[in-house]
Amino acid sequence: MTNGNGCGRSCRSATGVVDDKGKVERIPYELCILVALRDAIRRREIYIEGGLRWRNPEDDLPGDFEATRTVHYAAIHQPMDPQAFITDLKRRMTDGLDRLSAALADGSAGGVKVTTRHGEPWTPCPSWRSWTSPPASKRSRTRSYEGGASSICWTC
Repeated sequence: MTNGNGCGRSCRSATGVVDDKGKVERIPYELCILVALRDAIRRREIYIEGGLRWRNPEDDLPGDFEATRTVHYAAIHQPMDPQAFITDLKRRMTDGLDRLSAALADGSAGGVKVTTRHGEPWTPCPSWRSWTSPPASKRSRTRSYEGGASSICWTC
């Protein structure tokens, strides 16, 4: 499978960059390298020295982070133990997938279905424009302001 320019999964197997004679084609190879570089920069595995958006992630930490690590973790409500974080994340993801599976089974998924298209898994979703209101949430979305005014926040 390629993404149209000779890159994609074929780069890893070399079928997208090697011709019939077994020679590496320069342009598809360079495109694959650039795509791989772009993806690594987006994942912040590689950073650009002097860059603003793609700078070293260590520069984003406060200067006293190591000394005040427990305070920072408490502020974002995360455990210090990475295994506890991973266990909680796995539990929340499993719970979410279980709720999705149950909603798909009983038809309460708001029009979301899992089907196939051209032999591949396909998940059609209804347009958000067709919603009469955003999906329900467990917490209140009403915000109160001074003077008794209130509004509904769809983003929180």
